Amino acid sequence: MRPLKHLGVIVIFSSLLFSCVPLNQFRELEESNQQLTDKVESLSSDKELLKGRTEELKELADRLKNQVAALTADTLQKGRDVRACRGDLNHLRTEYDDLLSQLRNQTGTADSEELLAYLQKLQEDLQAREDALIAAERDLESRKTELQNAMSELTSAQSQLEAQNRRLMELEQALARKDSASNALRKAIADALTGFDQSQLKVHIKNGKVYVSMEEKLLFGSGSYQVSTEGASAIRQVANVLGEKKDINIMIEGHTDPVPYRSGVLLDNWDLSVKRATSVTRILLENSEVDPSRVIAAGRGPHVPLVSNETTEGKRKNRRTEIILTPRLDQILDILETN
Repeated sequence: MRPLKHLGVIVIFSSLLFSCVPLNQFRELEESNQQLTDKVESLSSDKELLKGRTEELKELADRLKNQVAALTADTLQKGRDVRACRGDLNHLRTEYDDLLSQLRNQTGTADSEELLAYLQKLQEDLQAREDALIAAERDLESRKTELQNAMSELTSAQSQLEAQNRRLMELEQALARKDSASNALRKAIADALTGFDQSQLKVHIKNGKVYVSMEEKLLFGSGSYQVSTEGASAIRQVANVLGEKKDINIMIEGHTDPVPYRSGVLLDNWDLSVKRATSVTRILLENSEVDPSRVIAAGRGPHVPLVSNETTEGKRKNRRTEIILTPRLDQILDILETN
């Protein structure tokens, strides 16, 4: 009897050992997938922020365009004013020189004194015109500098706007491709499973992942982790689709209800859920096109129910195996890292 007892201990220990390894792998992959999901959600939020920033940049560009147009018109007017002021100044200088020449030819007459007085006034006017010209030229230079700064700011805003638009377009295209890939995958698997009882399985998308949820009745007998003939056929149909999809990560989760269970080498519901996930995994991997490095099996026991376990119907729905398919997000993450 002692050798049989030792053999039983070894079997139980082996069961515990092989149950823990997939669970640890599951936790690592779940954490990685959650990080990717968080990044995708962050991308969606970032996309909305980019849209807001793009609108702000558009408004800024419009204001700067209006400012540049106003400054350009004002600069042109200032230039005309400077040229007019310079022409008046030249005219006054000519008049001043003529009067000064006349004054030199006339001495000691009343006309000379009157001419001298007018000449003095003309000189004062000439000085005022020179001062106005200097001020106008300074104002013109200031306007030119302001215009150059505004044009530089407009160029910078337009460059930012173009860069934002490019990144926004890249993100939208990448997210659209991800959604398109998920929808195409969901349809391909749903089509492959059309021959099975649809009341016992469901193919849907949640959080960007494709879920293939199969109830216990389709796959297993009560308390068993041996896959039925019909269940194995359904799993092979899924495997055929996944064999053609090389960029999909695959997670198989076993779920039970909370009714305590123990039989043979199975210690509890948690152990049963792991065994069921492993059984489904082995059938998936019969397809040589499904790379084992993409696959992980894990048991969740009764801890992630779909509905309340207070009714028989609720317990039935919670006893399920889910194949969770996650399109790889490498392209989207590359865009994030690049930007």
